[in-house]
Amino acid sequence: MKPKDLKFPFSWDERRPLIFENILFVPQYYMNHREWGFVNWYSPQVFKDQLPIHIEYCSGNGSWLIEKAKNHPEINWIAVEKKFERVRKIWSKMRNLNLTNILIVCGEALTFTKNYVADVSFQKVYINFPDPWPKEKHASNRLLQEPFLTELSKKSKPQSETIVATDHLDYVKQIVSAVSSSKKWDFSLKSPFYTSHWEDYGSSYFEQLWRAKGKQVYYLPFLNKVKNAVF
Repeated sequence: MKPKDLKFPFSWDERRPLIFENILFVPQYYMNHREWGFVNWYSPQVFKDQLPIHIEYCSGNGSWLIEKAKNHPEINWIAVEKKFERVRKIWSKMRNLNLTNILIVCGEALTFTKNYVADVSFQKVYINFPDPWPKEKHASNRLLQEPFLTELSKKSKPQSETIVATDHLDYVKQIVSAVSSSKKWDFSLKSPFYTSHWEDYGSSYFEQLWRAKGKQVYYLPFLNKVKNAVF
């Protein structure tokens, strides 16, 4: 299957939440997300086996997650990517390898997490090269801020780990500040709380791109310390 074989399943006027071809479409500029309800992870449209769920946000073309899903069939994987052209590439790789332990989410990360994910769903979270919005006037658009971190804590299991990979040191420092001021997360590493090496982390398009340009890659892990009421 080629990326172009995947067609968008509805027009702009018909936009709605929909699971199609192992993709959950979370439409933009849509006002009724809450009416759709939480995803049933183990319905026939999603995952066929009741396995732990690991999620990658900012999946890009999917190279990192596809490799993980192929090597770890004992885990169900969710790829979250907002851009449809990238989603098509993930879908093509998934189909060509006949991987059945992947759900792709085509939509914005916070909207999906807040409205479609039941509490205590994720065993582990990866956020790979989120857009750093490097200009100061755009920094408020960054994903890893209080609203997203609060929702992510609710949706993750107690003591589960989130790992952020980025080449942008200023973003790392902002995340450190946000985690430090949060009552929901603890750092996994001692100060400065991040590292430039993570054994067997895996490789993504952006990781290869920035390393080829001579940039440093930083890994920032933190733990969910909230004891959620649902188990």
